[in-house]
Amino acid sequence: MSHNQPSPFDDPSNPFQDPSITSALNSNRQESSYHLEQDTINQHQDDFTTMLVDDSRSPPTAGGSAMRGAAHNDDLSAREEALRQKERELAAREEQLLQGRQRPASNNFPPCFPIMYLDITTEIPLNHQSTVWWLYREWLWFELTLVLNFMACLCLLFSHPESVTSAPTDLGIALTEMFTHTLASFFLWYRPVYNAYMKDVSLYYSKSLFFIFNGFHCLYTFYKAIGIPNTGGAGLILVVTLFTDKYIITGIIALLAAVSWIGMGCLAVYMYLQTYRHYKAAGHTFKEAKDDAYGRIGRSSTARDAAIGMASWNARR
Repeated sequence: MSHNQPSPFDDPSNPFQDPSITSALNSNRQESSYHLEQDTINQHQDDFTTMLVDDSRSPPTAGGSAMRGAAHNDDLSAREEALRQKERELAAREEQLLQGRQRPASNNFPPCFPIMYLDITTEIPLNHQSTVWWLYREWLWFELTLVLNFMACLCLLFSHPESVTSAPTDLGIALTEMFTHTLASFFLWYRPVYNAYMKDVSLYYSKSLFFIFNGFHCLYTFYKAIGIPNTGGAGLILVVTLFTDKYIITGIIALLAAVSWIGMGCLAVYMYLQTYRHYKAAGHTFKEAKDDAYGRIGRSSTARDAAIGMASWNARR
């Protein structure tokens, strides 16, 4: 009974005591609590989803490391194989350039009647091409000098000065030397030094080939430049004699021959020294040349057949 009695502190004029207002306030509190709880649930779900995604992206610890290691090793192996292939290609290209394996099928030297193949730009290594070119110019200059010498001796025969009695002999020797010395100089010193620079073999530099014959060639040019009578040389002695006897035209031709002998001799000495320096710098020796010669003889079928025949003949005796 006393529960239903109004409180003395109740104020009828207080708006918060109105039942409609009180129920509206309680409804707002419940909605706020509901939204707060829903936001909390959504936040937990988002955190859980993020953890699942991170777990799915992270690779397995043991198996993944093994797979990565295998892939890395395969990649390194592929790179090493590519480098080795590149090295082989470069080595083959260098060997091809050094040895000049690519050559045309036909011979090209001499141009008038080709009997052999010569090509400095193809067969000679790049660092020696300049030297070989100058050796080739020396040989060409020698041929030109022989022609000038013959022409001087021919003019000497036709002018026939009284103080020169060796004109027929000089002309005959000059004509003979123009042909024989052309072949001899090519096969005795130019071709060996060409092969020496092409193959870098000590045998072609050795005393029995280039250095002896080219040394004689150097001495021969200065001997011809002197112009001793009855030697076939249009040299300084003949030039002085012709100008003294007032044979000006013949003297000028002889002077050109003498100057050519001297200039070509100086170039021959210079190239001889250049080749000798290269011979020493490369470490070649006469013993190496001798061993190489013995090896070539041993590999020759003709030499083996001759040795077998001689041994059979000695056994029958």
